[in-house]
Amino acid sequence: MRGRHLRALLLATLTLACGCAAARELAALHQVEFRFDRISSPRVAGVPFERIRSYGDLSAAEIARLGLAVAAADVPLELTVHVEGRNPETNTVTARLVAMDWSYLVDDREVVAGRLADPVSFAPGAAADVPLRVGFNLVSFFDERGRDLVEVALALAGQGSSAHRVALRIAPTVDTPLGPIRYPVPITFDLSTNQNR
Repeated sequence: MRGRHLRALLLATLTLACGCAAARELAALHQVEFRFDRISSPRVAGVPFERIRSYGDLSAAEIARLGLAVAAADVPLELTVHVEGRNPETNTVTARLVAMDWSYLVDDREVVAGRLADPVSFAPGAAADVPLRVGFNLVSFFDERGRDLVEVALALAGQGSSAHRVALRIAPTVDTPLGPIRYPVPITFDLSTNQNR
């Protein structure tokens, strides 16, 4: 009987310790500041868009390539959105991100979603890059053709302005002694203005 009480007390103590550790891990994640950093490697139908700022910057060969893609109704937009996570120096716990669900939205409509499965650690006082690969067929979501579609692609790639509102929504998941815990409130970055909401 006494041994059973001792085991129950030990179990309760371990549960409390794990709960405190989980609370510290979750608090560490809450203290990590996420912000939109940049968009890199934008490509439209295989054409690199990093140097393109307007339709006039395209070569004749690139215009022809994009024209063929539009005619085939297959105009893939590919890019990488970089999110920076920074753990404040005042936080003594390393926050370990084990996954991140994300959505790429245009005019509040989800055009593509994914999940980052590579773990990322945020040491106190350090920043870490979290790259998210985004890709979808522009023709599936926009009625524009030719020059207008290029202008939309430039806006979505962060290379120009547009009437379209572009946003990234993330929901990080942190590792804890009790298992993975998902960030309770998603974070939305307005990529149109480079400011988070």
